[in-house]
Amino acid sequence: MSTIQRKAEHIQICLESDVQFKTQGSGFDRYQFSHSCLPELDYSCIDLTTKLLGKQLGAPILISSMTGGTLQAKEINYRLAEVAQEYGLAMGVGSQRVAIEQPQVADTFQVRKIAPDILLLANLGAIQLNYRYGVDECLKAVELLAADALILHLNPLQECIQPNGDTNFKGLLDRIAIVCERLPVPVIIKEVGNGISAEMAHQLIAAGASGIDVAG
Repeated sequence: MSTIQRKAEHIQICLESDVQFKTQGSGFDRYQFSHSCLPELDYSCIDLTTKLLGKQLGAPILISSMTGGTLQAKEINYRLAEVAQEYGLAMGVGSQRVAIEQPQVADTFQVRKIAPDILLLANLGAIQLNYRYGVDECLKAVELLAADALILHLNPLQECIQPNGDTNFKGLLDRIAIVCERLPVPVIIKEVGNGISAEMAHQLIAAGASGIDVAG
């Protein structure tokens, strides 16, 4: 199966298959807000702006990494970029491995022309650092997007069950540390949907990660 075909199937599965957790929640379901009928504040004075990685955001919202590599993915990324530009949000793209190996699909990720001012995050699978990728490929992913930072995503469960997945995770933390040290932009570690434990987050920060996206 080609990487481009796999990218197309990721979108199709999310649109057409039952991919939601049956019982596992996000954790937010444990909390309820008490309604205040007399808030004693001026709504017009509420300010949601914040800074992330030195860049101003209109709200503390990140459109997290999802897709790229196909015509449909290009449309999705461009529409998301328009929203991010309009509201001053951060945005990450899907894994750019396909764009590095097949440059003809690079434009499906290149949203900077749509969103010149946003905090834009490039993205590669951390597992590729065990498969001939290194600082040069990470830098290329950043340069392809004129990105402000790089996401290295972790997806061991997905790699183990998908066809032709990359499953050698040994020594990966040390290679992540090398990228964090040598790359000229911040590195964020993201999990694709199963979360990151506190213990692992501490290890990743100690390795030089500038941020953690639990994505679970």
